[in-house]
Amino acid sequence: MTPPHIPYRRPVSPTEHLYLAAGHARGAMALRIVVEGHTTPEPAALRAAVARAAETCPGSRLVRRGPVWTAEGPLPTIRYAAPAAGGIDVSDPPTAALLTGRSRRNGPPGCEVLVVPGTSADTATLVFSASHAVMDGHGALTWVREVFRALRGESGRPALAPDTDRGLLRRLGACARRPPLVPDRPSPLGRPAPGPEQTLWLRRTLPGHHPALTARLAQALTDSAATAGPRSGGAGHDGTRVMIPVDLRRHRPGIASTGNLTLPLFLDLSPGQEWSRAQVTLLRALAEHQELAEGFESALLPLPPAAGRLLLRAAQAGAVRADRHLASAVVSHLGRLDPAEFSGGGFTATTLYALPVHAPLVPVSMAATETATATELTMGVRGGPGLAERATRLLDEVLTHLPTSAAPPLAPTSPAPRPELPPAPVPDAVAPPATVVELFRAQAARTPGAPALDGPGGVVTYAELDRRSDAVAAALLRRGIGREDLVGLVVDRTPAGVCALWGILKAGAAYVPLDPAHPAARTAEILRACGARLCLTQRHLAEALGALAPCPLLEAEDLVTGPTPWPVPPAPALEDLAYVIHTSGSTGRPKGVQIEHRALAGFVRWMTQVCRVDARTRFGFASSYGFDISCFPLFLPLLAGGTVVLAPDAPSRATLRRLVSDHRADTLALTPSHLPLLPDAGAGAGDVRTLLLGGEPLTPAAVRTARTAFGPDCRIVNGYGPTEATVVCLAHVVDDARPTTAATLPIGTPGPYARVDLVTEDGERIGTGAEDTGRTGEIVVSGCQVARGYLGPSDGRPSPFAEHEDGTRTYRTGDLGRRLPGGAVEFAGRIDGQLKIAGHRIEPAEIVAVLEARPEVSRAVVAVRRRPHTTTPVLCAYVVPRADGSYGPYGEGEAPKSPNGPDGPGSPHGPGLPDLPAALRSALTAVLPAAMVPAHVITVDAIPSTVGGKADLDALPDPFASAPVAAHDTAGPATLHARVAAHWAAILAVDTARLSAESDFQTLGGDSLALVEMLTAVSDDLLEPAQARRFMAGLDCLVRNLTLTQVCAHLTAAREELPV
Repeated sequence: MTPPHIPYRRPVSPTEHLYLAAGHARGAMALRIVVEGHTTPEPAALRAAVARAAETCPGSRLVRRGPVWTAEGPLPTIRYAAPAAGGIDVSDPPTAALLTGRSRRNGPPGCEVLVVPGTSADTATLVFSASHAVMDGHGALTWVREVFRALRGESGRPALAPDTDRGLLRRLGACARRPPLVPDRPSPLGRPAPGPEQTLWLRRTLPGHHPALTARLAQALTDSAATAGPRSGGAGHDGTRVMIPVDLRRHRPGIASTGNLTLPLFLDLSPGQEWSRAQVTLLRALAEHQELAEGFESALLPLPPAAGRLLLRAAQAGAVRADRHLASAVVSHLGRLDPAEFSGGGFTATTLYALPVHAPLVPVSMAATETATATELTMGVRGGPGLAERATRLLDEVLTHLPTSAAPPLAPTSPAPRPELPPAPVPDAVAPPATVVELFRAQAARTPGAPALDGPGGVVTYAELDRRSDAVAAALLRRGIGREDLVGLVVDRTPAGVCALWGILKAGAAYVPLDPAHPAARTAEILRACGARLCLTQRHLAEALGALAPCPLLEAEDLVTGPTPWPVPPAPALEDLAYVIHTSGSTGRPKGVQIEHRALAGFVRWMTQVCRVDARTRFGFASSYGFDISCFPLFLPLLAGGTVVLAPDAPSRATLRRLVSDHRADTLALTPSHLPLLPDAGAGAGDVRTLLLGGEPLTPAAVRTARTAFGPDCRIVNGYGPTEATVVCLAHVVDDARPTTAATLPIGTPGPYARVDLVTEDGERIGTGAEDTGRTGEIVVSGCQVARGYLGPSDGRPSPFAEHEDGTRTYRTGDLGRRLPGGAVEFAGRIDGQLKIAGHRIEPAEIVAVLEARPEVSRAVVAVRRRPHTTTPVLCAYVVPRADGSYGPYGEGEAPKSPNGPDGPGSPHGPGLPDLPAALRSALTAVLPAAMVPAHVITVDAIPSTVGGKADLDALPDPFASAPVAAHDTAGPATLHARVAAHWAAILAVDTARLSAESDFQTLGGDSLALVEMLTAVSDDLLEPAQARRFMAGLDCLVRNLTLTQVCAHLTAAREELPV
């Protein structure tokens, strides 16, 4: 029997009783998250997303049943407003009336979405409104993120915790009462003029980000109130009390809830003091957990709702008349937001900000949000006539107290909307003359007896490959397969597998290659999603796939012996689909990239020349069909009269040795991750004529490895190209006579069938002249090598593809390129995926180049991990030591012995050997900025690879995955510096070897809460209570210079009662 559905329920908290008593649940007492961007989501998609989000965030549909909330209310409503040019102006009274919904402002608490289209089709504003009686600011952001997650088709992240602020206080054992507050603080706006009360919002956008912004705003309000008071009849000299909402989730990071889990701190500030004093006051309050206390709102619980409303309204009226309030202002910081999290369903977010509630008994509310490049400030105010003028003066005055220059904007975490590019002029040779099918038939007719395939199973001639693939094509045609049909291909690197691929192409269909090593369920899901009509596989693979396959399976071994078609079917057209390869999708679902025959033929024609492929070529095939580097051996040699050398086994030293030595392969296409296999491949100099490397940045160390294996006569080609640009669209032939000093080798210049531009953020194409050398822009590909697009419906994100009126396609790669002298391009990282640590943009290749230049390192990669219970990114390096164990040469003190004992984690190489991670960190520190020095260097036996041959960063060990939380070591390190460094290392998740005397806590990623944690930890560990009070008293100086040396100096001064 199915158990009955029990709706989500939770108690109504004392804070929520207060907000209910304040009234205007959907008007002044509603939180609003405003998201501006491009393209209005389809109404049906938005309705479905809001409905899905109501399941994962039931807090968006609460109704009150006595003392509890229950998720039995209606779905959040969606309203559509008239189009507005240039977004909305929140200071405009009609806009304010639209946002607050005057007709429903006294309705029950709830949530809604207001859609304001732009006057142009590509702009829109979405306003998400949530009654403060059911959600706090972070709860509202949780709900809004869920709506966009649903629009993108991603799995939901339920927020079902029934916690309330009062319940959480009980769980935390907090039984304190907030000291009674007397309503004695003036409004920063001054005494209001007589007349009806008004409400207003104002907004300002500041460039960059501003450290300690909450404290700076609180002090700026205090200073501005002192200036505005005499001018407006206020009493600015009384000082200002600022309320700071604090999210209680910081004490229980695992809570997933949209509820009101925020309680206030109150800062009493004096005008004229440095902002650092306000920061110290805030840090002390956070360190003492002053927010963990109940206040006067608990007294409202026993009262009937009507009585509570009367009391609160009377108190509000008295506060306005006397200009004496519980607090002068509220300052709320909702954190740093990523526009990518608020995009989906075709909508792309560009700007996010919050509109604060008009809180009871507080005349001014400020809300701050940050993105990677800007800070948004909004102010909500109450007052009488002349409110707009006074509020504008106040906000402008506040801004004068903030720094005139912000900290540098953080690297964007997702691509911002970019200007539409006009079609680029494409090369003169806009299309190749024929498809690969036509070219292969012609080659088979010219050299029927020449070896087409070779390997452990023997030789297959061109005539035999032509006949067998014709038989496969005939079998497909008899089953109705034809142009534009998709046929799955799950085969090994065998003659039957190659014949199956060519048979699909000859039938006019497109092949969908999938790796046999993948789980059968994943393979079946991709076949189902792409709508494959059939799937060709092999006998030993069919059983595992058969039970799950959504389409008929045919065994290639049976098909190749069947009859051939007569007459021969016509070759596919250049505009027909050739293959669909699936790549990782931003939503976690694979994306099918559709490559047409014109793109494939153009790639083959160009790269045949670059790789010097001819009738003598024996091209080794050791990659997966599902990785587009397989197009090199599958097409280049067979259209030039050469031979494909099959390697049935996965790439390994033995596989490469057999390819090169036993089967005489002289051309290889590999990823740089395969290069560690080369030194033992058994190939002598000159055996390999051409080595094509692609898929990953190519370092000088990797080139040296290849040269060691194959000698100076081997042509090494560095190829660059996303799958969406047909394997490779830029290529660079390595010239040993012109060694590079950069971290990676150039990725070169384009061929005749693609144009590659570097495009700046404002849409400018970077030229190739001397004046453009060193400039960086996004790599944008145009021309016939650009894919048709992604298969299936959009994932809700902006498409990187564009098709112009003349039919020209462009693809924005999301990669950055740097212009080199002569016009070539150097890879410069990702726009949306570069590593960012403490606001610094990190290019992993630069770190890898330093590590691989060390004689003791065979291979290195760099990845980001996150320490437990936080979102703080931590830079980690993984290194493979050289097999011969040759470490050195080390400088003096560069290779310390491991402090963890001979077999401890710091010394993985055995007793008496140097601590390699410490030595490498020392080497990195000597040549790289502090932000680029990995917190952890981990030695591994090998770097795991994906099926495509790229480094599989997810498969590398996580240094935090199984590390227990260490108990406090009262003995600790011997010196004060070492003990403080140990606390820093634990809180920031960095290695102590990385910390120097001048290490800065904030530069290493320490935010306000981490700073509180650190100050509390060192005080508890190293100071007596009286000393700790002296230490905390000196924080106003310390917070300006948070180096390890300064923290130790302040600790010493507090111990010895000395001035700092």
